[in-house]
Amino acid sequence: MGYAHDWVSVTGLDKDEVLSRLGLVDRGEPLDYPRRGDFAWAITAQGRVLIVTDYDELPLDRIAELSRGASLVAARAEGNDCTSSVWGYEDGRQIWSVATEAPGETDRLYDEEVEGSLIVAGDPPSEFAAIRDRHLAERNLEDDDAEDFLFMAPLELAETLGGWEPEGKIGQDLQFFRVISAGRSDQSKGLGDKPKVNKLWVGLAILLFVIAAYRMWLA
Repeated sequence: MGYAHDWVSVTGLDKDEVLSRLGLVDRGEPLDYPRRGDFAWAITAQGRVLIVTDYDELPLDRIAELSRGASLVAARAEGNDCTSSVWGYEDGRQIWSVATEAPGETDRLYDEEVEGSLIVAGDPPSEFAAIRDRHLAERNLEDDDAEDFLFMAPLELAETLGGWEPEGKIGQDLQFFRVISAGRSDQSKGLGDKPKVNKLWVGLAILLFVIAAYRMWLA
């Protein structure tokens, strides 16, 4: 489980509107499957618009804005740390969420009800209860050193509702296409890009400052 992704599955908006709201441009370049560093879209079997990005590239305020006039399921997962979250939004508002706690973490992620080690806010869809109960039962059959099955509960809920999760059974045959940020030609740039200062210019500025200071000292 070496993946680290954010993804969002939208209904009520077409693909072009979803990309426009996120400031993305479709390159029309097919991808076999989104890996780390890829930013891609696909259409699920239910006709939902799916956007997949790197981990922590989709902040919740952008997800809320994207959901205006629509509804969506958004999720985030870090396979190595076994942390996962899923959120439901409608018309600009978060309606519910389900998340796991990171191993060894003591602070609660949400000031809401804790079910097992799942932290639940709002009123998740009816599918959640069966998924939660099955994963809790599987966990209870294992010893303390076993993998935390609850990591998969938010992901399975995201897959059931949104039509995809990184290693799920649903949506593994989807056709993905690469996207980039509008106005950029570098396909490696993503949704959460922050301007990067050219290191060469920084080094040059420091060198000039040192030379000027040395000359002042000699004077």
